[in-house]
Amino acid sequence: MDQNTAPAPSIPLWQTIVFTLLTLVVFLFAQTSALQHYTDSQMANFPEMERSALLKIMSSDATAVSLVSIIGAITATAFLLLIIHLRSLSIKQYLSLYSYTKRDLINWQLVMIAFIAITSLFAYVISHETSDFMKRLWESCDNVVLLLIAVVIAAPIFEECLFRGFLFSGLQQSHLGTGAAIVFSAAAWAVIHTQYGTFDLITVFVFGIILAVARIASHSLLLPITLHGTFNFFAVLEMAIFN
Repeated sequence: MDQNTAPAPSIPLWQTIVFTLLTLVVFLFAQTSALQHYTDSQMANFPEMERSALLKIMSSDATAVSLVSIIGAITATAFLLLIIHLRSLSIKQYLSLYSYTKRDLINWQLVMIAFIAITSLFAYVISHETSDFMKRLWESCDNVVLLLIAVVIAAPIFEECLFRGFLFSGLQQSHLGTGAAIVFSAAAWAVIHTQYGTFDLITVFVFGIILAVARIASHSLLLPITLHGTFNFFAVLEMAIFN
């Protein structure tokens, strides 16, 4: 049995859930703190506006959202890796951070493109509109590079390490098994996207299942990270074209 398929030492299920929630708390705390500091730094530019009103505006401002997302992702990912390290586990093995083949990349990119085409067609049929949050985000965007770093690099790395990495491993190696790991990790990932509507949440959930299956098939978390980043890039591209 090679290193890519050898079972990793497990963290008990209840600890997996607790550590997952703690990581999300760290993520939200880092984001909230960063957003408040950024808002305070902008108060001089809006002397007539109350702090609470400006804070609400900054919560959907592209520059602010990008910065706090990057800070939150870096902080929470570091916290997650520290947890694994303190448990005397191999980060590479536990998160399955192995390389994937070119064939796997091509095949799963095609699956992802088909998924995007199907969901886009369905959204057109039901006249689904882009969420207000995404519209405001793009309309306020004056630094596309920063936005891309946040949504194409930082967010996929953090979210995949947490959901298809840490949480998935703990669920899969518990009595719940692989099926539950696929469904529950996708559901948990969808739940944190509170800024989206019902259709978008269903899309995120189904895509989460695809990413989990891609991880299993390739024995690599790096493939879901790549697919996630590519998917987000297409989402930004779609905003640029249609908004």
